[in-house]
Amino acid sequence: MDGVSASSSGIQAATQSMAASANNLANLNTDGYRAQTVVQEAQPQGGVRDTVVLQSPAQPQAQSRPGGSNVDPATEAVNLDTQGTSYQANLQAANAQQQMLGSALDLQA
Repeated sequence: MDGVSASSSGIQAATQSMAASANNLANLNTDGYRAQTVVQEAQPQGGVRDTVVLQSPAQPQAQSRPGGSNVDPATEAVNLDTQGTSYQANLQAANAQQQMLGSALDLQA
């Protein structure tokens, strides 16, 4: 897998994670809502694969009230910040790869 494709998969995973956190925050006060989390797995050929999973009520984010959601706003805020940084890093890596490819083509010309 080339660098642009690996960065693209990282961008997709970061986008999916930000969407899950935004959805969790939107459903903070929804009774019975279970928070979503995105699991990222490194692929042998490069890049990552992302999978959205529902957190069980027994996971660390405790319910705020009986029947309420298991969304922790502080955790979601940290996730949004972290995934935003991941998105930017992958975008810069893809841009650097494109610039290197352009420079290599210029040298051939």
